[in-house]
Amino acid sequence: MLSIFHELIELAIREDCEPLGDTTTDSIFDGQNKNQIAQLVVCSRSHPGIMSGTKFAKYVFHYLTNTFSIPPIILDFKFQDGDFFQANTQLVSLQGPIHILLKGERLFLNLLQSSISIATYTNQFVKLTQGYKAKILDTRKTTPGLRELEKAAVKDGGGFNHRFNLSTGILIKDNHIALAGGIKNAIEKAKANKPYLTQIEVEVDSLEQMKIALELGVDVILLDNFDLQDLHKAVEITQKKCLLEASGGVNLNNVRKIAETGVDFISVGSITQSPPPIDIGLDFLI
Repeated sequence: MLSIFHELIELAIREDCEPLGDTTTDSIFDGQNKNQIAQLVVCSRSHPGIMSGTKFAKYVFHYLTNTFSIPPIILDFKFQDGDFFQANTQLVSLQGPIHILLKGERLFLNLLQSSISIATYTNQFVKLTQGYKAKILDTRKTTPGLRELEKAAVKDGGGFNHRFNLSTGILIKDNHIALAGGIKNAIEKAKANKPYLTQIEVEVDSLEQMKIALELGVDVILLDNFDLQDLHKAVEITQKKCLLEASGGVNLNNVRKIAETGVDFISVGSITQSPPPIDIGLDFLI
């Protein structure tokens, strides 16, 4: 999938620099001084966080140095992905030609900040569910083109990945059920035509639907927007005959209560869709 990411970096650079290039940098640093070596540092500002995105952010300068046929930018990351860092901490130093550093700084920061924000937010959910078996899962509510980065950030934060895309698992949702003529028809069709060894998960919105799915022998049942009482009942009814995933309306205030019900997974769309931003900045090192 990194080949797709390389294409995304190229598009992002073009978005930032076409049609005239970086007119500010090119106007100020023309001629010989454009190759002057500078050192920049990325620091966290007012919040601690979880480091993430290093292997993705570095491709910004990998692409730029290849494009301009110059030696690589020297990147010195102070933390590995998954490491905790305090506020007001140096995260990475960068050394290289001024015109390359300035062309790539915003995209580099955007990718790093997005990853760190997701990892940090995911980790808050993980900490709140410690002591229970429930694993925190992401969803497909990701930024187009950045799914690999965002799902990697979830893992850096201690969470787990749901299916990566539509081809990596069968998840029968409410629209599949409605258009197939009912939950029984949808499950039976999926079981008859699924690729070998592919698991089947089905989304249900009532205990009655859950019982049908359980009788038909699916692998995972997604309990959509169940209240706590019905989540407890679902765990009691299934008696570990299949895995249970809770989803819908999960937040930092209720995730521990959901974990207490005994479900196996809790999927949280907001960890990739709307994580609170962790402020980081890039400055010239004097």
